[in-house]
Amino acid sequence: MISLPDTMKKTPALVALSTIFLLPSLARAQDVDAHVYGTFLPFVDNVRTTGETKPGPSPGAGDAALVPGAAYTGVSLPNRNRMTSGTSNLGVRASLGVNPHLQVFAQVESSISPDGDAPNVLAGRNTAVGLAGDWGRAFFGSWDTPYKYPTLFVTPLRGLSTFDNAMTANPGFNVPGTTTQSGRVNGKADAAFSRRQGNSLQYWTPVVYGVSARFAYSMNEGKTTNASGTTISPAIGSALVTWEQGPFGVRYGYERHQDYFGLSQLGGSTAATPTNPSSRDQGHELVGWYEAPTRTKLSVIGERLIYDSGDKAPGAVDHYDRNAWYALLQQRIGDHQVWVAYGQASHGDARFVGGASASTRGLGAQQWSIGYSYSVAKSADLYACYYGLRNDKSSSYSVFPGIGTVAPGGDTVGVGFGVLYTFDVGWATKM
Repeated sequence: MISLPDTMKKTPALVALSTIFLLPSLARAQDVDAHVYGTFLPFVDNVRTTGETKPGPSPGAGDAALVPGAAYTGVSLPNRNRMTSGTSNLGVRASLGVNPHLQVFAQVESSISPDGDAPNVLAGRNTAVGLAGDWGRAFFGSWDTPYKYPTLFVTPLRGLSTFDNAMTANPGFNVPGTTTQSGRVNGKADAAFSRRQGNSLQYWTPVVYGVSARFAYSMNEGKTTNASGTTISPAIGSALVTWEQGPFGVRYGYERHQDYFGLSQLGGSTAATPTNPSSRDQGHELVGWYEAPTRTKLSVIGERLIYDSGDKAPGAVDHYDRNAWYALLQQRIGDHQVWVAYGQASHGDARFVGGASASTRGLGAQQWSIGYSYSVAKSADLYACYYGLRNDKSSSYSVFPGIGTVAPGGDTVGVGFGVLYTFDVGWATKM
């Protein structure tokens, strides 16, 4: 028999609440569903860069205003053999059934390196705790932003490798193709739009007539005021709307970075100063796909990135935007798959403080890949790929993971092979 405190004996409302919440849990054990899962994605390739723009009497003259002359070194990254781990991971997740309409869930996912290199980071990938029910899913943690989510499926494998899309979600300038951060870091990652973002709240709606949405907000935990009196409040908002119907699907994503000063990582002025006190960076992406009955699938991404600063310094660049697209064509025949991918990034447009046009000549890039995979089992593939990324004279896009800092004009070419293995071991128990 349960003995209630005296205060509860005297309060009918508390007695009623205790009946609602305590008795169901006493009447039955709660269901717990747990899983240990992982992805191993090692890839061995031979890779190099060539064709870097040589310095001259006036290096970069007439070309991109954001690229200083000293950047044109003409130095290539030497040919090498290497092993990379792509998005290899190891994780555990569990959910507790509170009642038929509510679950509590948690996940801890860690990056791992089958090649033996760093990083092997506990909770370094999607990690969160939250609630789920008929109304959707809400959680706290570090997770892929809604903007990043659709790009994870424009890939021929169940995981991202070095030959995958490097044209969208970053503007070049050696900004990483994907990054995991909890806030602004005053580095190249501040300009990236393929983000696993910490200090975040997310909400995912249920699917209604094929339509669903995701929303995320990353806190302004890094709000600061510096010695000059400049206050910045770095925060990120991200949203995604999806429509799926049979073999068709369309996704639109939007993301805004407040006071991340992405333009300062592209060659703009130093950030968070009295002459450059604020910024707003935005990304718009549209992703669509269609899979025919012949098991032919076409996926396309179109994107526009926009970087604006509050710069007031004469002669500074306070705006840059660029468009990019990427397409992947896959054909499956039994356990075999072949694919071809191609993408382009435009040179974009820029302007100086005051509105005058700034040169962006030479900031474009192109990427391609040709590959083959064979499924030796439902959860295991062997694959091979020949890939390349060509930068225009002033551009510095890089595959991810790259082999180093790419000088303007450097073209990356690689060929390699690998194995993909995934597993998911689950069990149910009672609490």
